[in-house]
Amino acid sequence: MESFLTFIGRFHPLLVHLPIGFILIALLLEFNRSKFKESEKILKFILFWVLLSVGFSILSGYFQYQQEGYLWELVQEHFYSGIVTLVFSTGFYVFLQKQTILNRLPRSFFSLGLLFSLIVTGHLGGNITHGEEHLTEPLEELSSTLFGNEEESKTVQLDEKNYQEQVIYTGLVAPILSKKCVSCHNSKNTKGGLQLHTFQALLQGGKNGPVIDYENTKESELFLRIHLPKEEKKHMPPKSKKQLTKAEIDFISYWIELGAPQDQTLEQLGTARALIEPFFSKEENRFYPELKLDAPNPETIKTLIAENLLIAPINRESNSIKISALNIPEFENKDMKLLDGIRSNIVSIDLSYTAVNDSIFELLSGFPNLVQIKLNHTQITGEEIQVLESSKHLKQLYLVETELNAEFLQLLSNFPSLEQVFVFQSKRNLSHEIELSPKLNSIIEFGAYGLPKLPSDEVIY
Repeated sequence: MESFLTFIGRFHPLLVHLPIGFILIALLLEFNRSKFKESEKILKFILFWVLLSVGFSILSGYFQYQQEGYLWELVQEHFYSGIVTLVFSTGFYVFLQKQTILNRLPRSFFSLGLLFSLIVTGHLGGNITHGEEHLTEPLEELSSTLFGNEEESKTVQLDEKNYQEQVIYTGLVAPILSKKCVSCHNSKNTKGGLQLHTFQALLQGGKNGPVIDYENTKESELFLRIHLPKEEKKHMPPKSKKQLTKAEIDFISYWIELGAPQDQTLEQLGTARALIEPFFSKEENRFYPELKLDAPNPETIKTLIAENLLIAPINRESNSIKISALNIPEFENKDMKLLDGIRSNIVSIDLSYTAVNDSIFELLSGFPNLVQIKLNHTQITGEEIQVLESSKHLKQLYLVETELNAEFLQLLSNFPSLEQVFVFQSKRNLSHEIELSPKLNSIIEFGAYGLPKLPSDEVIY
């Protein structure tokens, strides 16, 4: 008996189109009935078949729900709206019989009610088959094109304070796949025989085999599909669906290249912070802290400008300022006295290409609100760098093309807020000179990166 009910249930996708056609014809006739003779008889005839087809569609849909394992929460709104459609169809049919209690209601109540219920029922059915955003996705892309609002939407909201504790699959990969891929690859809708709603389903692959190639990760089907040009037939997601952002493609690619790990955290994997920067929530991603500061003394600012120092506020409403000595290559440690009057206001300082030395770290530790320090192309070795531990707001430290001793990088492990350290050296690779903890590896950028080779690079046009 169960096999028979399953057989009947699988007719639902076919049967459901019959009442849609009948109802549309009935409504077209209703709204133009003055143009046709015998319109009432024709309308009653069509509504009779509407009643039968809607009834059979509801029945087959109920059997499909019971036998195919759909969740009630997924189908209940579609089911109830189908019953509402049946009620309006029945009411309209009875109304046309004349001299019934329903004739007290306006005729438009049934015609407009039937139209509305048809739209809602069809939309909810489409949600089950194609995902909840099957109608809104193209509209969102159209509006972004028309109004120039093409910002990459975030699918993941990471907390900047504990992001390193996130498990790579459940914290990032699964939410990305759920937002952009699972509507077509789940237990109910398995395009290409592929399911992506669980890690185990992903590992099983689809009709063409596994989507992760552990021996040659860049040849993985999943890796290749997301890198194909959008116009290619095999590009995923299909161009009609919401596309992966660049940040999402980069992260999924990184995860595949690692061998698609499931349980490791970002810290254990040494994931670079820059790779997941786009996934931080906007509020958490505020670079400079909100500080209540007095306005810097105008006379002090004039003096500094006269000394060729570059000064700018971080925004129009803030008393926090950025300062740069790029125009003063002879700037030395002793010249830091010029900044005494605005120590608290300075959140970013650039001393690149100047004559400062390692003693500058002690001087900088006296600037309580520094968030960013740039010491590129100086004679800095890193000695005494540990005094900056007291800089509770320090997030970025630039030590590019310096005389940096790699051993001093170990001292950065106790910096409370440090997020990125840039230490690229063109004549040597510091990553070969020292072994660091996963935490330090995740924040230190050694540079010397090359562009990844994409599958499309092999295409001959």
